[in-house]
Amino acid sequence: MQFDVNTIQIKEQPIRLAYAKEVPVADEPHYWASLWPASLALAEHVLDNAALEGKRVLEVGCGCGLAGIAAGMQGAEVTVTDLETEALALAQKNWQLNDLAPVAVEPLNWCAPETSSRYDLILGADILYSQQDFPDLVRSMNTLLEDEGALVISEPGRPHAHNFFARMLEAGFRCETEHYPVSLHGETFEIGVSELR
Repeated sequence: MQFDVNTIQIKEQPIRLAYAKEVPVADEPHYWASLWPASLALAEHVLDNAALEGKRVLEVGCGCGLAGIAAGMQGAEVTVTDLETEALALAQKNWQLNDLAPVAVEPLNWCAPETSSRYDLILGADILYSQQDFPDLVRSMNTLLEDEGALVISEPGRPHAHNFFARMLEAGFRCETEHYPVSLHGETFEIGVSELR
C-alpha cells in the first residue's frame, strides 16, 4: 500500500501525516490507512483543549494516529492502540514525522482490553460502527477511564450510534456534543464530537 506524506492544517497547527491516497470502499481491509473526516474533527477538538499537559491519553482504533498526535502536541502522555499491527506502525511513523516525544504503541481490543492501565482521556474517531460491540465497549470504558476521566468520540452520523450514547447515559455518564464541519475529498461533513464524563 502506498502512503503519501502531506501537511494538513488543523487550528493553525501544521501536522505531517502519512496516509493512503485512495479513499477506501466498503469492507476495504486497509480502512485504517485513510484519513477520515471523524479523525479530523476529533483532532480539532483535542487541539482546542489546553489542559492536557501531563495527562495520560489513550487513542483506541488509532488508524494513522491523528487524534493521538494532536494530544501529544498538547503535552499529553499518549498511548496509541489498534488491533491492526500495520496501523500501529503507520501511527508510530506519523509521530516521528512530527518530531514528538516517543509514544507508547500497543495492540488493543477495545471490547476486551487486556490491561490494568487507566487513562485521564480516551479518544476514538468513528469507532461506533458495530452495534454488537456496544455492551462490551461501555464496560471497557468504565474499566479504562480514571474516575474523573473523559471519553471523547467523534461520530459521522451512523444511524445506530445513538444506542451507544444511550447505554453510556444509563451507565451514569454525562454527554456534551459539539458539531464540527469538516472538508475532505471535495466533500463537507458534519461530525459530532461527544465528550462523556
